[in-house]
Amino acid sequence: MNIKKILSLALILALITSFTACGNSENNSSSSATEEKKTITVGTSSTFKDLLTETKKEFDKDGYKLNIKIFDDLVTPNIALQEGSIDVNFYQHRPYLDQFNKNKGTNLEQYGTGILKYYMGIYSNKIKNLNQLKDGATVTVPNDPSNRGRALKVLETNGLIKLKSGVATPTKLDISENRKNLNIVEMDVMKLVTSLNDTDCAVINSIVAFQGGLNPKSALAYESQTESNKYSIVVALKKDKGDKKAAERLEKALKSKTVKKYLEEKYKGAITPLF
Repeated sequence: MNIKKILSLALILALITSFTACGNSENNSSSSATEEKKTITVGTSSTFKDLLTETKKEFDKDGYKLNIKIFDDLVTPNIALQEGSIDVNFYQHRPYLDQFNKNKGTNLEQYGTGILKYYMGIYSNKIKNLNQLKDGATVTVPNDPSNRGRALKVLETNGLIKLKSGVATPTKLDISENRKNLNIVEMDVMKLVTSLNDTDCAVINSIVAFQGGLNPKSALAYESQTESNKYSIVVALKKDKGDKKAAERLEKALKSKTVKKYLEEKYKGAITPLF
């Protein structure tokens, strides 16, 4: 065999080895990526910690694993989702998500259909019915735009104020009539239950009321059924770049029979499953 043939053969062998190595590298990378997707991180608030802990039992099958990351506020779970430090989140309703995208310039979207809903009511430690609410009474409401607007609509539905027509997410500036001169104070939703010690009444959603030791059925008044239907809690992910398979698996686990039974038995009407 002459020198040229030997060199040609050596070159061919080198190229084959190179392509094989590249192929193995790509396969290893692909395998690694698949393994990484088996572990999904969901962001949530303390409100849904117990529910997701129960959901994890359904999710953690067939080699999958759900990591639950609890955030102390209602803003950071969406920031983390936008930045990619979590794969999905579950803690918010669609109006809050839409308002967040608008205000913060994020690119997040709902996956699938609503999982559950709760309802807002007016609670008090000082009065037994709304007719006892005195002129100048203090009422606490959530301070985030969507839940604040929802709370103001509850006050309107029950005849305590009137709002300008046609405003989807009203603020206190949209109150057109306040015959009792109510002092409406905004605060973090998680502080509303404790505010009842110092205020005349508060507009609180049923799950926060339940977790704060209140009986959700003890509210003086509630929002309308039509209004509560707009605020189902959804799975969210990053639009276009989000992991839809992760969102799909989480939604499937959340809508399982065991989770539905858990919701009905634990929350005693404070939460209504939508599946």
